[in-house]
Amino acid sequence: MAMSRNMNSTNIKKSFLFTVFLLITFFSFSQQKNEYRPISEMNSDEKEMYDILQKSVMALLNNKPTAKLFPVFKIKDEKKVFVFSSLIYDEPNFETHDEGSSSATYTVSLHFTKRIEPNENEVTEASGNSYGTGNSNGNRTKKIPIEYYLSVEYSKSNNSFQDRTLLSVKKDKPYFDNKFTRVKFWKSNGGNFINPLIYKIDKSDYVSYVDSEIAIYKKDSLFGIINNKNKVVVPFKFKSLRMYKMGILVQEDKTYYFIDKKGKKISTNYDKVEINFNQYFDSILDCFKVKIGDKYTLVNNNFEEKLPLIYDKITFFHYKNILDRLLLERDGKKVLFDIAKWQETNLVFDKIQVLDDKEMIVEEKGKSGIVDYIGTVILPLEYDSINYLTNYSSDGILLVLTKNNKNALYTNRKFFTEFDYDSMTSFQSSIKVEKNKKYGLMDAKGKIILPIDYDTIEYNKKVKKIEATKNSEISYFDFNELYKK
Repeated sequence: MAMSRNMNSTNIKKSFLFTVFLLITFFSFSQQKNEYRPISEMNSDEKEMYDILQKSVMALLNNKPTAKLFPVFKIKDEKKVFVFSSLIYDEPNFETHDEGSSSATYTVSLHFTKRIEPNENEVTEASGNSYGTGNSNGNRTKKIPIEYYLSVEYSKSNNSFQDRTLLSVKKDKPYFDNKFTRVKFWKSNGGNFINPLIYKIDKSDYVSYVDSEIAIYKKDSLFGIINNKNKVVVPFKFKSLRMYKMGILVQEDKTYYFIDKKGKKISTNYDKVEINFNQYFDSILDCFKVKIGDKYTLVNNNFEEKLPLIYDKITFFHYKNILDRLLLERDGKKVLFDIAKWQETNLVFDKIQVLDDKEMIVEEKGKSGIVDYIGTVILPLEYDSINYLTNYSSDGILLVLTKNNKNALYTNRKFFTEFDYDSMTSFQSSIKVEKNKKYGLMDAKGKIILPIDYDTIEYNKKVKKIEATKNSEISYFDFNELYKK
């Protein structure tokens, strides 16, 4: 009997400690999530809402065993809407940015539209007749009890025309005293929150990812992983652990590699991993960039190398608002790579710079030219430099071409001047040109609007005019007047 009493005493202590742990966790969770409260504080209506919300989740997720509501709830009572919310774990929303965070925590909620006008459609409908029916002999048949139905609507978008009935429940009296006319179910992803019924994690520990199977968090400045049995599967010894679609990225000193949820290594070692290389382009290129030694390659989600390990740099090549090429660097050369054909093109130069949607500026052996994206030469590679002016004209982007230390104005496959000028620079809405150490102003068509015979030309902000000096005499000019000439 004494042994039985001791065992009972031990079990009571364990039960008491677990209850205390849950209460403490609920309190800290409420603080963490700002407004969530433990379900022990629910009133009768809130308990019914919690039950309907759980049934709605199960209906949406086909009775998935892990789709259990957290033992917490939150309400938002507004003038026209009453919102009841809780949290679940579901399929992760994987981050594609190096500094982002994947999340498998979802807010689920019921949005009740409040009754404003008496003739609005009701959230519950009644069927049956409390008075019964009679027959021709005057005998009364059995009364048919009234049943009240509640339908929960759901839509993946904000378009109410796509609403469908997710759940229909019934009982013998109106739901929530007929205070509501409509109820919709919502589900949204965001954050990483601990379900206290699954995980025993101190509220001060930073959680970087959690789902129904594992929790990744930081303890004593280092990251590790526990499973849903609260067993350590990856020791707390790593500088960084981040969850991505392809696995969990581990940083150990200066080495990176991927592991699965059980801590098994599933990739080789890398010196650098750039997930955000493919941040917005999953539909174009399902790869990420890694560095091994001093070279880069692309790796798919199965950790297969998709390019030879010979490149010093790999970036997307943006042109025509299309992302179908890569810009690679190897052996001091820039190379355009065709993603659809998955091969290098014949466009190989010392430098490549996008000009517009049709052409690019290229450089080879110290000489520059312009080619289109097929490789057709627009301007031969015979110019010392080709540079942008910050000014724009209706004809296109203004360029200054330099040849034999002389400059000319060019845009949209047309020269507007000869190679007559020692320098050409943007100046307010015009171009300041230099010739034989004298300065003047030119418009975007190559027309001289201020003669090239001034020692200096500056813009005076106080008087908001051009200040030109000639033989120590200062003259002021208004832009509008110059362009009228």
